[in-house]
Amino acid sequence: MDPSLALRQCGGAASYIRLRALGVTAHSLWRARVNGEVERLRRGSYALPDADAAMVNAVRLGGVLSCTSAARHLDLPVLIAHEAHVTVPRAWGHARTAGVRVHRRDLIPSEHDGVATGLTRTVLDCARELDMREALVVADAAVRSGLALRALQSAAMEATGPGSGAIRQVIGLVDGRAESPIETCLRLLAMRLAVVELQVPIAGVGRVDMLVDGWLVLEADGFEYHSTQHYRVDRRRANALAERGFVLRRFTYEDIVQRPDHVVQQIRLVFGSAGP
Repeated sequence: MDPSLALRQCGGAASYIRLRALGVTAHSLWRARVNGEVERLRRGSYALPDADAAMVNAVRLGGVLSCTSAARHLDLPVLIAHEAHVTVPRAWGHARTAGVRVHRRDLIPSEHDGVATGLTRTVLDCARELDMREALVVADAAVRSGLALRALQSAAMEATGPGSGAIRQVIGLVDGRAESPIETCLRLLAMRLAVVELQVPIAGVGRVDMLVDGWLVLEADGFEYHSTQHYRVDRRRANALAERGFVLRRFTYEDIVQRPDHVVQQIRLVFGSAGP
């Protein structure tokens, strides 16, 4: 197999052992290096010249992408940008690279593909390393993408070591019905005050993002909300909800992510001044 194609298949960087398993010969790899098509990272590790920096660091360190770096690799949303996360085998030396957070933990073959940790391991690592809000964004999205919640809950119960309590707390709140990161964040805020139901169908209105305490409708507005079409549809929905006795509050991305205390205060004021 052509070394460049094999590396592209591996995400841009890989060990020689992995390349050889894909059919890359030592001679073809040498020629690719001479032609400038492939770069050597360290002994036994290679990358494409345009390979992702996080991937290059993972292979150079002899590990795999993990936590938020693995989440991005798996197309899961990451709420806040972080430095690259790489997990290396627990017995590895004291390798360090600027801009990379290195975790030394057991790397079970079934939990990674040689490039990044898999869905379950990534969710658990994020729950262990990140705050509740960021971790739940990743976990909700993973379940929404097809990860079985029951299997995730089972893995969380088996987690040990520092952060295992945080893992179980995050996984206990996972709900794959959240359709976006800001819905996850808004649900987490509303849960401080009352029972929250997600994606609730209301006759004559359609589905709403969330229903709090059976009468307060909360909706999270992404950037597309500013279009004229969405604006008109949402005005009709708001009128239909009012006719049916529901109270509606809408919050923007900036409100939910950057001013969470303001959102909680607004919801609390609604509970204090309105109700069934």
